[in-house]
Amino acid sequence: MRKLIMAFLLPLFTACGMQVAQVEVRAPIVVEDSVKVKPVAITKVVAKIRRGEDVGQYQIGGLCIENSRIKWRSGGKVNLSSEELVDVFREELEANGWPVVGSTDDLFSGYDVSGAELLIAAKLTELEAAICMPYSGWGSFKTNGSMRIGVEWQIYNPARKELIGKVNTKGSALIKDVIDDAGYELMMQSFSVAVNNLLASNEFRDYSERSTLDADPINRSTKFEISNPKIAYKSTQSALENAKLSTVVVRTASGHGSGFAIGRGNYILTNAHVVGEAKNVTIITSSKISIPGTVEVIDKGRDIALVSIKGISLQPLRLADGDLSTAEKLYAIGAPLQEELSSTVTQGIYSAKRDFEGYNWIQSDTSINPGNSGGPLLNSDGHVVGISTAGFMPTGAQVGLNLFIPIMDGLKFIGIELID
Repeated sequence: MRKLIMAFLLPLFTACGMQVAQVEVRAPIVVEDSVKVKPVAITKVVAKIRRGEDVGQYQIGGLCIENSRIKWRSGGKVNLSSEELVDVFREELEANGWPVVGSTDDLFSGYDVSGAELLIAAKLTELEAAICMPYSGWGSFKTNGSMRIGVEWQIYNPARKELIGKVNTKGSALIKDVIDDAGYELMMQSFSVAVNNLLASNEFRDYSERSTLDADPINRSTKFEISNPKIAYKSTQSALENAKLSTVVVRTASGHGSGFAIGRGNYILTNAHVVGEAKNVTIITSSKISIPGTVEVIDKGRDIALVSIKGISLQPLRLADGDLSTAEKLYAIGAPLQEELSSTVTQGIYSAKRDFEGYNWIQSDTSINPGNSGGPLLNSDGHVVGISTAGFMPTGAQVGLNLFIPIMDGLKFIGIELID
């Protein structure tokens, strides 16, 4: 009789309670010196699983007997991005010393990835799950279970605007205790393991490591003595044509702004909000040459930043000291709205000196748009009198009220002393 009972029960125990096979959790590469690794940010998590595809089973009862199949019902490409997954990614990287930017904590600035030099997107390529409700017969819908996922990590270089590589990893999780919404927790844990295994990848490390040519950020307390070349042009037109050669596009992971060369052509002035949290940016010259730039110092209050470049010298602009006259002609140069519009010149007049929120400003009707930020405001001699910063568009259109940082006032906030 005992053999007969065992012969009857054994198939039940061996056929039910299926667990998804777990993956190896590899030892992540720990970053000892974060300066040697490019800061990264995750920007998107999507699923690429065919609608109706079988991805596992629902189970019920104490023996977790299969009750039904789990079908992928969310469609072919579904955005799975959430604050939780972003935070999981960030926490895994930070725990192992990797520099990571982007936070879901600041509800005003949003998810700022300007400091990232690599952008990461995660594509869920496979999923297998077994979810059990062991006490369903008793009216309890708490669950446990297991899961395994496959993730394709796409790595994008915003400076080059190019997808530079892909890395595939797997993650898994096993929850034995009965909890509320085990499916959600299984996904979070599986994703965490997939991130962990990404950090264990030598391939990902190679993408993330800085070249030995990359410069380390210098001490932010450094004072700068910068030459102010004496430049004279035959005409305003000649001055503006030459100023175009000195004006650049400043590119970060989150967008672009403008800037201009000063000193011996090895420094770029721009807005702090253009560089954001980035320590390294990409400078695009008027001849479309891309060169790396290092953010040396910023002052967020005054909204001014100094960037250094190496290996090339641009034609610098002279910075003008002196008062402006009412209705004096002024010219702004920059890349409004998109990088392809770099070297755009607009003309206006000096309206007034203003004081907003404790800072001095130049008010002018010289037209500027997003992308102009950080570009030079010039007088008729082609000398810089201000830095483009804010354009007022209360109805979505220009209203002739724009603000510029007075150049000599801005230099004080980042410790620049001009020498002739």
